[in-house]
Amino acid sequence: MNTLVITGSIALFLLLALLLLSLNLFSLWRWWVKALMIVVTLGSVIVLYFTMTGLIGWASTDRMPARFSLLSTRIVEPDKLKGLPGHIYLWIEEVDDQQVVIAPPRAFEVPYEVETASDVATAQQQIEGGGKVLGQFAATGSEEAAKDVAPQEKGAGAVDMQGAATQGQGQGGEGFENVGDPGTLTFSEMPPVPLPDKGVVQVGQ
Repeated sequence: MNTLVITGSIALFLLLALLLLSLNLFSLWRWWVKALMIVVTLGSVIVLYFTMTGLIGWASTDRMPARFSLLSTRIVEPDKLKGLPGHIYLWIEEVDDQQVVIAPPRAFEVPYEVETASDVATAQQQIEGGGKVLGQFAATGSEEAAKDVAPQEKGAGAVDMQGAATQGQGQGGEGFENVGDPGTLTFSEMPPVPLPDKGVVQVGQ
């Protein structure tokens, strides 16, 4: 969970505790009513806890980082006989402009499209062969959609996921219009981390 979710959850628990305390100290309700409210509140807290922890680990459909290192992938092909949609999952680490990891690994789900799946499969083969893959994502409507990908990093192909989403709406069984933020997703070989210039090392005289 991110910091905002954790902070909000703690605030909700504290609010419930405060309301329960106020009910027991200042209300004129009978003792059995207060006892019942304590039981109900504690039960609600337990249910909320297990509900929230059950969400941890699910792939996020939020906007992906602009630059990331692709760690692994999982492609689930759509089953048109059963009417089940396809899914594409990416396990990534966000990196900066120098290819340095700046965030812990996260799992994302992106819209399923045959072209996307093909590029993801190619990237996975590169990973399994010992290579490193750089992924780049430009959100829909961003003026940087065509600029964020450096010319030397376009070799592995680019997928216009906005176009994919438009096509998918009429294909049935591959519904992904509610998954993620359509945009431009590209994969390429990870450039080496630039090293600082070697200065002259002076040994103390």
